[in-house]
Amino acid sequence: MSSRNTVRSGAVLLVAVQLLVGCGTETQGESLSPGDSSEELGSSEQAAVSTCIDSGVSLVQPDGAAVTFQYPSCSFADSAATSLDGTYDQPLCTHRFVTEVRTVNNRPFSAFVELIPAPNATITESTCEGQAIAGTAWGFNGRGWVQLGEISTAGVWHDNSGCTGPICLPSYCQFRFTIANVSGGYTKVRVAGLAAALGVFKGRVRTGVHAGPGPC
Repeated sequence: MSSRNTVRSGAVLLVAVQLLVGCGTETQGESLSPGDSSEELGSSEQAAVSTCIDSGVSLVQPDGAAVTFQYPSCSFADSAATSLDGTYDQPLCTHRFVTEVRTVNNRPFSAFVELIPAPNATITESTCEGQAIAGTAWGFNGRGWVQLGEISTAGVWHDNSGCTGPICLPSYCQFRFTIANVSGGYTKVRVAGLAAALGVFKGRVRTGVHAGPGPC
């Protein structure tokens, strides 16, 4: 169960996320839906609207990646990429790491964003709730890009301390969040995300989709 402190600290982090991400609407070329806007880190002034679905967006590290859609015959699989570090930043998609998932071929999927903690990091309840995570997903339907969903949140602490019979489950921090569940209709997907400690210090982030028919 999440602690009550999650609500309070989450609200603070959501304000910080807004400073990073911003809000905005813009269509570009074949776009059919809102683009994405950002603000400079630590600033409350709105920056120029960025367009993460623009054809000029970089899909190479450290700003992004292109991957091939995976749909196993049984179970599930991620089609995703992880930023090398927290330096992702480009004029067309400010402060976001962009993963383009190709050859989706109208199959169903779930778009997600995930914070990747530093190696050997000690995750406590306070550090968990001090992480800001944001993501936006778009799907290309053959005519243009359609925004599928977006999320801005803090890490969520699940307090599972204690035992039920012989099973003891540790507490943990939820760093991965679903942006949208999609039944199909798209040939490719873009997922842009960021992760930032205290909503300011960017870190590694993973973006992409999760798909598959489940157990056979």
